[in-house]
Amino acid sequence: MTINRYIKKYLRPFFVSGCLLLCLSSCFSQKAKQSIAGVEHIAGRYLKSNNNETLVLNPDSTFIYLRNHIQRSDAIISLCDTLARGFWSQKKGYITLKNIGRFNEIAYSIIESESKPNDSIYFKIVLPEEDALNYKNFKFSIIPSPLRGQFNESNNPEFAISSSSWGNTFSFVIQNIAPNCDFGKKSYQRIYFNVFERYKPKNSNSNFFIITVKSFNQCFYEAMDIDGETIGIELSGLFWAGSVYKKIS
Repeated sequence: MTINRYIKKYLRPFFVSGCLLLCLSSCFSQKAKQSIAGVEHIAGRYLKSNNNETLVLNPDSTFIYLRNHIQRSDAIISLCDTLARGFWSQKKGYITLKNIGRFNEIAYSIIESESKPNDSIYFKIVLPEEDALNYKNFKFSIIPSPLRGQFNESNNPEFAISSSSWGNTFSFVIQNIAPNCDFGKKSYQRIYFNVFERYKPKNSNSNFFIITVKSFNQCFYEAMDIDGETIGIELSGLFWAGSVYKKIS
């Protein structure tokens, strides 16, 4: 057998397989480099067209959405700088946003006691003390279980309900009745906050409950719920919720 015939018969399959593996390895490496390059290319600071807000996409796949302060009058209005924070991922032609972990969790404590007269159940809601907080912007709901009739709502942080509607456990919900959003447009702020569910009193005779909501500050209740939001990638920048965001750095 000649050398040429030996090479064709025995060595050529190994040569072809080696070339194929080399080619595939090169392709995977190239795609990985393109993926990393794509993230680095998209990452940066983007200014909204009205200059009011800035979207920051970090190379580590985290993002922060900031409010830009523009002084238009002598009045000083308390505002939270951070509108949203979380994670972002890039796919072909668009970006997907995701909330941070424990986005909806609310820290709270409950103090129980007995009060007269005992034909009613009394509640006092305590929110964090800050200049921007206004109790009138919220409605408080107590939902007994088992539910006997309608659940109880109040615009006042101190209220009472009839003991005839009381159950074994109760849930507590806060409703934001004055979200900060433009008329006719989608509100990214949460309207309802489920503080806790089915709390069972430690003492069956307790009829006065002081509920302190520890983390319910302005930055918490005004935070934007952006889980699952998509942002379009265009040549001019990013396109989100009807606005263009141009890259500034």
